[in-house]
Amino acid sequence: MTRVDYSLFAAVSILLYQIVFWTARLRDLVQCMVRVPVIGTENRPDAGEDLPMISVVVPAHNEQAGIAECLQSVLEQDYPRFEVILVNDRSEDLTATIAKKLGRGRSNFRMIDVRELPSGWTGKCHALDVGVRYASGDWLAFLDADSALHPSALRQCYRTAVEHAVNMITLSPKFVLKTFWEKALQPVFVAMSCILFPLSKINDPASPVASANGMFYLISRTAYEKIGGHHDVKGLAVEDIGIGKRVKASGLGLLFANGRHVLRTRMYTGFGEVLNGWIRILSASMNYELGKVLKYLTMHTLMSPLASIFAFAVFIPAAQSFSPALWISLLLAFGLAATVVQSWFCAQLGISPRYSGLIFLGNLFLIWVFLVIIKKILMKDALQWRGTTYQSTLYEPTALNPEEAPRGYTGSAAQFLEKTN
Repeated sequence: MTRVDYSLFAAVSILLYQIVFWTARLRDLVQCMVRVPVIGTENRPDAGEDLPMISVVVPAHNEQAGIAECLQSVLEQDYPRFEVILVNDRSEDLTATIAKKLGRGRSNFRMIDVRELPSGWTGKCHALDVGVRYASGDWLAFLDADSALHPSALRQCYRTAVEHAVNMITLSPKFVLKTFWEKALQPVFVAMSCILFPLSKINDPASPVASANGMFYLISRTAYEKIGGHHDVKGLAVEDIGIGKRVKASGLGLLFANGRHVLRTRMYTGFGEVLNGWIRILSASMNYELGKVLKYLTMHTLMSPLASIFAFAVFIPAAQSFSPALWISLLLAFGLAATVVQSWFCAQLGISPRYSGLIFLGNLFLIWVFLVIIKKILMKDALQWRGTTYQSTLYEPTALNPEEAPRGYTGSAAQFLEKTN
């Protein structure tokens, strides 16, 4: 083969791969329509039932910017029986002051202060474990401090869990994007997460795929205790995925629902935060496996704008020589498929479809993130997360999947100081 032949072969291969990629993503979206319920906000009366107590645990580490909105959204829930437990995890800002003011005079609110982080635990996991020890609910809801709920969220999620006969329900949120880089980067990183853990497969009992979203999930105390609570995932950077995997593997019932109407979140606020946050999430989601990272690096390199430009630059002159209309048809089909899939995906996240055009830019930064992850895996860097360096949590495979025999739920809260109103 001549050099031109090799170039044409490469160009056609890239274009065919991109068509297959967009077709697969379209299939995923269609399957989500079938298997992923959308949590609505309509009023559904409780018919006088004796509803269980729900304990909402909110971990907070230096969250003064968003803690007021988060707590207010929980305190305004229309569910008849709930309590709120704010775990102030070593905060050095005004988180505790704001929370205490909001909770003053409310009998269903308490704040717990965590003074130090035990070895072997990540901060969030430890804060959630502490909060549960003070919880009295038959069901436990875990909510990130940068997220907020619709007033009907607890009621709707509990009802949906009962209707689907599951012990755990978790939600994808509506993403609040304000800066340019949030709009350019967040959708493509969320899309990568959905490729790693397709929501339709999570909801398929026959599939081993499982995950959860730590922004919000509701789990029965029975299921939580059966999987050993947060003890078995205490060192994971993605403890929510670990919890979801353990619930599904134990046959307790897991449902991933679209919560764009009842849950909103602003994960990160700028360029550096977005990249560093997703380096942590994606590397841990792939369990720091070098082969898996290389696989997805190759995939997204082939899907990059640079690969598309090369492919069309080589293919179009060759196509014109034997069929002038072929390259136009292919270009239109490719553009339509990409536009439809990206716009539809953004709509499912509660993101304006007009941001979908930025996904190609986000793809370039996703490639860069994969390269950084590869470096961290090879160098066995320590995990750095929200101001804490975890020397015991390195960029190397860990216990992301459940053990064969989950441990029971044990422990003591004696080392913590409780603050109440």
